Amino acid sequence: MKRMSVTVTDGIAETVQELGVESALRHALELWYAQRGDVPDLSSEGARVRALLDVADATLRGISLEVGYEHMATWHNGQAEAERAAHRTRRARSVAEWTAEEAAHATGERR
Repeated sequence: MKRMSVTVTDGIAETVQELGVESALRHALELWYAQRGDVPDLSSEGARVRALLDVADATLRGISLEVGYEHMATWHNGQAEAERAAHRTRRARSVAEWTAEEAAHATGERR
């Protein structure tokens, strides 16, 4: 664990204070920890700041994962579009070649 000094906004300071008493925010934080099979230490201001950082870290990592999946889906979709376009081109070329062969065969020509 690393000790860091940080200055917080008034809004964050108020949240940290609200987590020190029975409140909807405290209940939400305790629920978040419970969903992960853990119980938060909210006994001190430092512990409450650490709890907020835990939530922020997990949330940011979740968002990052979602962005990664979106990027992967976009890339995959782009690859699929490119493959379909290449297939259409090959198919059109094949149809043209088959048509030319059929026409040549019908007239007795050789290619």
